[in-house]
Amino acid sequence: MNQWSSSSAADSIAAAPFASSPAVCREYQAPAEKSSLCITTGRIPWTEGLSPDTRATLPGYDSGVLCLLLGMFLLLAYNFRHYSTIAKTFWNDLWSTRRREGTFQVRTTSETGVLLSLVLAACLSEGIIVNSMLPATLPDAIPGGVFTITVTLTSVAVVYYLWQLAAYYSTGAVFTDKASARMWLKGFNASQGLLAALLIIPAMIVLFNPGAAMTVAIIAAILYLMARIIFICKGFRLFYDNFGSLIYFILYLCSLEIVPLVLLYRGGMILTGMVLHS
Repeated sequence: MNQWSSSSAADSIAAAPFASSPAVCREYQAPAEKSSLCITTGRIPWTEGLSPDTRATLPGYDSGVLCLLLGMFLLLAYNFRHYSTIAKTFWNDLWSTRRREGTFQVRTTSETGVLLSLVLAACLSEGIIVNSMLPATLPDAIPGGVFTITVTLTSVAVVYYLWQLAAYYSTGAVFTDKASARMWLKGFNASQGLLAALLIIPAMIVLFNPGAAMTVAIIAAILYLMARIIFICKGFRLFYDNFGSLIYFILYLCSLEIVPLVLLYRGGMILTGMVLHS
């Protein structure tokens, strides 16, 4: 009896420190305080993900724009058989300042159709490239979207071409003889044909790859300046007589080459801002 009692007492004394020690638990096992508990009712945003954005329509997938392209290529194909004839006089119109033309340089009625197709191709290419640089939200603010914008920009390019043609004709009639004025106008039309050939491929690229708009716009601007410089150089060779004629040439550059482009740019920016804020 005494042995049992003594052994029991020894065991209880030995286990006492462990029984009295506080229980050890992990942080995740600890009960949360009442103040930290909350119940969310209704719509839970993070369980629904992000709201989808409307995918931007590629300009090349617009049926109206594709119809414009198809019409342009049909017009080019219709006049294709006359391009070999025009090619014989193309570089002469672009560079030459000879006062007399040979019999092989006599113009035919086919030149009008070829010139019309090239000018329309240049204007449409310019409209497509300028459209790629406009804000992405602009098509949503205009009825007809990309097609309406492309037609408008192409029409502006056509009107600008006609205005230039009239301005060069009037300037040539006032300040020079008929032969020089005629060569000057032929040089302008040849530069537009060259511009059409250079801009068609960049326009096709940006039409189906809007992400390349900035690169294509820079390339198109360089090509446009190159065609204009070729035309300006021919005008300089035609009209330069002495040092005093440089004053008139500078006035021509400011009034017919620089100021109209600046006014077009400013007008386009103002009109775009008005449409977006209306």
